Amino acid sequence: MAVNPPLYQWNATTAQEAETSLKAARSLIDAHLMTLAPGSAYITHETRCETPLTLRISLDLGPVIAAINAADQPDEQAAPGDVASDS
Repeated sequence: MAVNPPLYQWNATTAQEAETSLKAARSLIDAHLMTLAPGSAYITHETRCETPLTLRISLDLGPVIAAINAADQPDEQAAPGDVASDS
């Protein structure tokens, strides 16, 4: 019996969602690899290395870099008394 392969796609907008999606993808890969050797307690290294699959990842770290850059900028509106006087 042939099985039509499902295609999975996740969208994440936070670091936590991205981590969860990556874990879900790993779990799905492992679950499908386990079906190649029913009854085995673990997936062999050979199975992992020799089983073809396609994975596409698009990662945009632009918002994180923007937050890092913003955090590195000195506070331009210091509270009174925070700036040393020249006298």
